[in-house]
Amino acid sequence: MFSEKYNPNLDIKLVKESVAGNKASLERLIKINQDYIYNISLKFFLNPDDALDATQEVLIKVITGLKTFKGESHFRTWLYRITLNHFLNTPKQKMELLLEDNSTYYSGFSNESEKDKISEVEIEEVRILCSTAMLMCLNREQRLLYIIGEIFGADHHLGAELFNLTPANYRVKLHRAKTDLLSFVSGKCGIINPNNPCRCPKKARVLIDKGIVNKNELKFNSDYSKKINEIVITQKNEISDKIQLELRELFIDSPFQIKSEIDSLVNEIVK
Repeated sequence: MFSEKYNPNLDIKLVKESVAGNKASLERLIKINQDYIYNISLKFFLNPDDALDATQEVLIKVITGLKTFKGESHFRTWLYRITLNHFLNTPKQKMELLLEDNSTYYSGFSNESEKDKISEVEIEEVRILCSTAMLMCLNREQRLLYIIGEIFGADHHLGAELFNLTPANYRVKLHRAKTDLLSFVSGKCGIINPNNPCRCPKKARVLIDKGIVNKNELKFNSDYSKKINEIVITQKNEISDKIQLELRELFIDSPFQIKSEIDSLVNEIVK
């Protein structure tokens, strides 16, 4: 969606061929977009199973509704409007319900002083999990605005089109989301504010003991070859202060996950 390699003409070609019954074109069209949908879903729902279910539901909507695409916008604009509307209207999921009271999530830290007792992969798992959990301090619309605009780098024109807003209104809403998130994170995360008590190694021991983090079953620090910051375009049309840039880096220095389960689903639908 936000990659420099995006080719809207290829999308149009694949859509026409798919509607005409070309299964190979349909499969290719979906596979170009499915990983972006899943990674947005994972940031939004913070649970791999819920994210996978939501991705599958979106893909079914897209595939069954493909004939309704009129070409009045880019295909990806049409596709991601379906995605955002689906996410916004889905009933609250597990992690949303659990983290409605974020204050309890950030209580309890280990006094662990020997860092080598905890592996680096576990610490990184905690960093990704905790940073994503902080997005839950935002309401659903703000969370999607931040994920789309800051983490995945949509410019103001694309963002406004996706959310059916004017560019000016989109900028205002995104700015509020960024401000609210920064206000919350600044009072919790030790990466953003060294005066805060929360540190990934200290939190890791607690989450390991609770069974939330297991180095043999990583949910966030897994299934990837690249990170988000390697595949999205860095927008240069807005000047951000240093701490906002650090906050954005906290999120985009995360895996861009590839799930084989989505391939299996698409193969079943296209058959």
